[in-house]
Amino acid sequence: MRVTPQQLIADPVQSDTFLAGFDLGLCETYYPLGFPLRLETNSPEVLEAAEAGWREFTQTFDVPAMRLCLGVLDTDEPVLTMRSVFSSREHLASLFADAGNFIVCDFRENFTFGWVTRGLAKDHSLLRYRILIPAAHMMAEQLALAPLHAALVVKDGAGVMLCGDSMAGKSTLAYACARAGWSYVTDDGTFLVRGEIERYAIGDFTNLRLREDAVQLFPELGNRLAVVRPNGKIALEIPTRELPIRTLAGSSVDHVVYLDREDCKGALLEPYSRERAIEEWKIHVPFGTNAVRSAQMQCHRQLLSAGMWNMKYSRLEDAIARLERLVSKGC
Repeated sequence: MRVTPQQLIADPVQSDTFLAGFDLGLCETYYPLGFPLRLETNSPEVLEAAEAGWREFTQTFDVPAMRLCLGVLDTDEPVLTMRSVFSSREHLASLFADAGNFIVCDFRENFTFGWVTRGLAKDHSLLRYRILIPAAHMMAEQLALAPLHAALVVKDGAGVMLCGDSMAGKSTLAYACARAGWSYVTDDGTFLVRGEIERYAIGDFTNLRLREDAVQLFPELGNRLAVVRPNGKIALEIPTRELPIRTLAGSSVDHVVYLDREDCKGALLEPYSRERAIEEWKIHVPFGTNAVRSAQMQCHRQLLSAGMWNMKYSRLEDAIARLERLVSKGC
């Protein structure tokens, strides 16, 4: 049974005013990014949202299970803010959307707890985006990963990581490559696995996110309904199982390619500064203990042994052809 804040404070002697002993009652285990996660909740809505987002992942990391305890309060108020506020110090972190929707993480214990309103829990996509995925990914990052804002596609066993600012075209080119026979790992968030000597990286291979105008490039997506993402951007969100493309859970990274879309003939590839790249990657190591952040930065430095390139292009066909030449010839 769900409990209201009013019920909790009605009798300060008998009520659990801190929600510390509230019986969540429901529990399932999922494997986001291949990490075991024990999800405890009092709401079937939370389990349904987690199942929809993580059902295609299987366990690939032999580590103790992470724990996420997420209670649902009996109020239909939606989340009141467009963006969450993150705060962190050493092994602790918090994500605050509003007074009724927040989580607190203890990375030392691989444990996260929080509360959300029923209004948020009923919106499964929003719940995953604002709460479930951040909680799981933050704990997994602290355990064994080094995150980067990049797409990852694979051709003939060679992984090509696509980098660039927001709106640089990473997702569009990643899907275009997948349509052309490449394997798709992720269109946005790439996670290097710490301790791997082959620059191995993983990502969310189960979903693809494209801007609304992508239907002009990919007519087969014309019947897809555009949605307003939780960050306010209009986009197409498509499960990859509904697309005729190959997917992989992870791959070694053999080349890092920064995208520079401009009006030019063909696609031009030139070396990219390793010094510049490592400076840019620092923003992706924003929290955690000094030991974890140091390990993540060391993993980023290891990636510098891959080919580092900048690619100027206008047409997707030219970009794909140039990347295929890069994979086959190494330059």
